[in-house]
Amino acid sequence: MKQKTVKTAGIVLAMLTMHVATYGQELASSLFDDVNRTLQAARNAQADVLSPKSFAAGMEAYNDAQKSYKNDGEISDIKEDIAEANAKFSQAIENTKVGSVLFSQALSARNDAMNAEAGQFSKNNWKEAEEEMKDAAGELEKGDSNDAKEQAKTATALYRKAELESIKANYLSNAKKLVEQADKNKVYKVAPKTFEEAKALIAKAEKELAENRYDTDGARYLAKEAEYKALLAMHIAKQEEILDDKDFEAEDYLLMMYEPITKIGEALDLNIRFDNGVDGPVAEIISSIKGDDNLIATLEAKLYNYQLHNENLTALLSEQRKIQEIMKGQLSDEALVAQKRQQALQARIDRAAEIDAKFDKIQHIFATDEAQVFRQQDDVIIRMIGVNFDISKSEIKQEDYALLTKLQQAVNTFDNATIVIEGHTDSQGGDDLNLELSQARADAVLSYMSANTTIDKSRFSTKGFGESKPVANNETAAGRRVNRRIDIVIKPTMMDTLVGLNTSGN
Repeated sequence: MKQKTVKTAGIVLAMLTMHVATYGQELASSLFDDVNRTLQAARNAQADVLSPKSFAAGMEAYNDAQKSYKNDGEISDIKEDIAEANAKFSQAIENTKVGSVLFSQALSARNDAMNAEAGQFSKNNWKEAEEEMKDAAGELEKGDSNDAKEQAKTATALYRKAELESIKANYLSNAKKLVEQADKNKVYKVAPKTFEEAKALIAKAEKELAENRYDTDGARYLAKEAEYKALLAMHIAKQEEILDDKDFEAEDYLLMMYEPITKIGEALDLNIRFDNGVDGPVAEIISSIKGDDNLIATLEAKLYNYQLHNENLTALLSEQRKIQEIMKGQLSDEALVAQKRQQALQARIDRAAEIDAKFDKIQHIFATDEAQVFRQQDDVIIRMIGVNFDISKSEIKQEDYALLTKLQQAVNTFDNATIVIEGHTDSQGGDDLNLELSQARADAVLSYMSANTTIDKSRFSTKGFGESKPVANNETAAGRRVNRRIDIVIKPTMMDTLVGLNTSGN
C-alpha cells in the first residue's frame, strides 16, 4: 500500500511539474512574442549596422527583461522593459529606411566582403571598415548626413580592400605555397613547362581578381588549376627520380603506362590491346561508357513509366472500390466478375510492392564488392562476386564464410520463396568437366549453408550451368574470374490473381 501511495504521489508531482512548465512557456510566449518579432524585423533591416545606437538601447532593455523574467522579477517591471525594447527596435527600423538608401554602396561592399569571409582572411581591414560604418551610422542618427556620407565612402573602400585581400588569401594562398614548394624542390629542372604553367595561372588569377572582382568564379578556377599544375609538376619530378633509380627502358615505361588502362578495360569487360597504341583502347572505353550511359537512361525512363503506370492503376482501383461500395447489392454477375478482377489486380500490385521493398532490403545487406543484387521480372538475383573459387576447384574458402552468413540473411528475407543456387565456370576446360564442376560448386554452397546456418533445405535446389552463361569476357583473366561464380535466384511465391477468372465468371 505504501509503494502504491508513493507511486501515486510521484505521478501527481510529475503532472504538476508539467503543468508549471507549460504555464511558464505560455507566460514567456505572451510576454516576449511581440518584441521577438520586432527584434527579428530590426535584424532583417540591418538595424544593428544602420542604426546602432537605437538598436543597442533596444537590446539593453530586452536583455534586462530577459534577466528579470529568469529571476522571477515583477511582471510590471518586465513589461516596462519589453515596451522600451519594442520602441527602440521600432525606432531603429525607421532609421534604416534612410540609411539603406544613403549607405547602399557601403552595404553592398560589406555584403561582398562578408561573402569572401573577410572577417577571417582580412581581419584588420574588416575591423577598420566596421568601425567606419558604425561611425557613419552614428552621424546619421544625429542628423549629420554629410559627415555620414563621407565616412560611408571610407567604409566602402575598406570593405572592398578587405574583400580583395580575402579573396587572394582564400583562393590563391594555397596555390602560391605549392608553387613555392615546387620551386624549392627544383622541379623546374624536370617539369619546366608544367611548373611555368602553374606560375602563369596564379598571375592570371590575380589579374582576374583585380579587373573583375565581382565575378570570382573565374579566379577560383584559375587558382585551383594552378594548385593542380604545381602538384603535377612535383609528381612528374618524383616519377622521373624513380625511373632513374630503376634504370627503366622505354619498353618498361610504356608497359607500366598501359597497366591502368588495362584495368579500366577489365572493369568494363573489354579485352584491351595496345598493338596500335592507346588511341584505339581509349576510344573503345569511351564507347563502352557512353553505351552504358544510354542504357541507364533508357532503364530509368522505363522505370519512371512503370512507376507512373502503377500509381495510375492504384488510383483507378481506389476510385473503383468507392463506386462498388456505393453500388453494393446492385451489381450484375458480369460486374461481380469485374470486381473480382480488380481485387486480383490490386493484390498483384500489393505483392509487387512487397517484392520491391524486400529487394531494396537485400541490396543494403551486401557491399558492392561482395554481391550484385538485381531483378529479372519477379525473381531476385544475388550474384556472389565476393565468393571466388580456385581454377578447377569447388571448395568453399574460409574467407568466404562471413559472406555466406550474409547470404542466409538475404534469402530469409523472402519467407516462402524457392531458391535456386546456380553454379558457373569460365570457358577454360572441357564442356562436360565444366558442367560437373559448376554443379559441384552449387552443391558446396548449399552444403555449407545447411551445415552452418538454419536454412530450410526444402526451399533450395542447385543447378550447374558450366560455361554456358558467361557474364564477363572469358578472354581476360579478370573476366574469367567473374565467370567462376555462384548466382542465387530467389523466386517469390506469387499468390493466385487473375488465374481462372474470365468474363463468364467460371
